[in-house]
Amino acid sequence: MIRRAGRRTAAAVGEYGSALSRRISIALLGVLAALWLSGSYWLLLHYVWARPGEFGVIRHPLEAPTLLVHGVIAMAALFLLGWFAGRHANAASSGRRVASGWLLTLLTATLVIAGCAQLFLTSAAWQETLAVVHEVIGAALPLPLLVHGWRASGASRDRARADGHSRAHAPRHGGRHPPRNARS
Repeated sequence: MIRRAGRRTAAAVGEYGSALSRRISIALLGVLAALWLSGSYWLLLHYVWARPGEFGVIRHPLEAPTLLVHGVIAMAALFLLGWFAGRHANAASSGRRVASGWLLTLLTATLVIAGCAQLFLTSAAWQETLAVVHEVIGAALPLPLLVHGWRASGASRDRARADGHSRAHAPRHGGRHPPRNARS
């Protein structure tokens, strides 16, 4: 078997290579979308639909259940992101999207730390500060995620051109399957 120079084997990059399979991409993006939507809905409930009362702010009755759902989805997202990072980060450690990948990693770590710290810190000032950090980064996270995905698709198009593929996009499993030979 002849291997091209500089090409990684399937064993070196993991079962899925640097590109996710369509099923895993849909699962990961679905969980992240549900997480973002539940967090955004909670922000609306907390800041827009709360109303002043005689003894302070009256919270919307769906605020607590929405926060619970957000936390449960966050556990699923942590599992999927951890599993994904183990397969994707090493395989994608070279290329154009490294900076956006590190930015996403840093933002995700900040979200996790700020979200968990709100549960365990006893200082109201720290809780409020970390809540704002969590809310701002969480609400804005789709933008760097879209930039990373856009740059990744550009990188796969460049690889496809370099490898001589006639299609606009490279195969999803980058080199895992041998090319099909035309029958004469």
